[in-house]
Amino acid sequence: MVGGGSPNALRAVQQRVIQNVHVNYFNSPDHDNTLTNVAAHKGVCLSPGFLNDHSGQFAWIPFDCEENFPCVLCTHSGDERTEVMDFVKTLQELYAKQEGQLL
Repeated sequence: MVGGGSPNALRAVQQRVIQNVHVNYFNSPDHDNTLTNVAAHKGVCLSPGFLNDHSGQFAWIPFDCEENFPCVLCTHSGDERTEVMDFVKTLQELYAKQEGQLL
């Protein structure tokens, strides 16, 4: 399945698979419908890993590609609770180690 609210980077990967693997495909209006179709055995999809709900209902198989998909942490702009700030700092440190750069 392709389409839905896919970000441009994911659309590029989808198109590359379609062009190089020559698979049949159909459009899905959004991620929820895509998962419904996967559950009904009507298709498979490429999806950013951050959408994994860890419910165990789907097999999330890594698919390596050159594109990167942005992922953000959202909180209230004025939220300065110690726990939130510590969590953000931990995420930034992990990200910096992964990317080899400081944030």
